[in-house]
Amino acid sequence: MMPVLMLNASYEPLHVIDHRRALTLIASEKAELLERARDGREIRSPSVRVPMPAVIRLRRYINVPQRGATWSKQNVFARDKMTCVYCGAPLTSKTATIDHVLPQWYCKHHNIRANTWTNTVTACRACQSKKGGRLLHESGMKFFDPTYEPRRPRANYLVLTWDAHPEWREYIQLP
Repeated sequence: MMPVLMLNASYEPLHVIDHRRALTLIASEKAELLERARDGREIRSPSVRVPMPAVIRLRRYINVPQRGATWSKQNVFARDKMTCVYCGAPLTSKTATIDHVLPQWYCKHHNIRANTWTNTVTACRACQSKKGGRLLHESGMKFFDPTYEPRRPRANYLVLTWDAHPEWREYIQLP
């Protein structure tokens, strides 16, 4: 399966779909081919050759309501750029942990959801151990960047957790 980036008529990224769905949209003239797969692959029939799509654009604008980005550990790591918010150390997926600014016991006691964008941050194991189950001010710790504030990411972009295809780079703003 070859993933295909689907853009709205305004060229904003909407979704990543499979090549079969992309070819159906192109054949029904609901979308146009913007970028071909760089490897030159084609879909062939006895009478037609169609290049494998990498990026398509819908011909009609689809109004998509703004939704909040879904909370997950991987998305918190992406938001914090795989960096410990307490000491600034660069992390890997094996060394990064999620720390709750308000500890889970505190959230449970005060009937607050613990796993939210504003209560979770990326931390290294040493800083998470140092903070423990205490409130931030009780532990004597501070954010590495004094202006940092955990926030819900903007939801008008795709969260990519893998390397984007080279054909997509022109259409997606990557950090």
